Amino acid sequence: MKVGIHDLAAKELFDAVNWYNQLQNGLGKRFQEKVVLQVGKIRKNPEWFPRESKEIFKVYIPKLPYKIFYSVEDNSIIIWAIAHLHRKPWYWQLRISKLNE
Repeated sequence: MKVGIHDLAAKELFDAVNWYNQLQNGLGKRFQEKVVLQVGKIRKNPEWFPRESKEIFKVYIPKLPYKIFYSVEDNSIIIWAIAHLHRKPWYWQLRISKLNE
């Protein structure tokens, strides 16, 4: 199944990797590897994870305060956000307003 990532979700990943690398060299790479691992699990079985809403699924990043929000449309998965759990919890929902129209 094809996986796409919203531009702002890609920026969130990039920013988080950089921030973790500033804390400790290599920590950002480990964060990115965990995200990639979870995306691989999503790709294999996209509807296995719990739903955040009718159209949106969520998957947590193990041992880190992040989760991935995504939707499944036809033969593709769209990652809408890689969201920090302690910041503005619903900011990313504007990205998916097209789904509700």
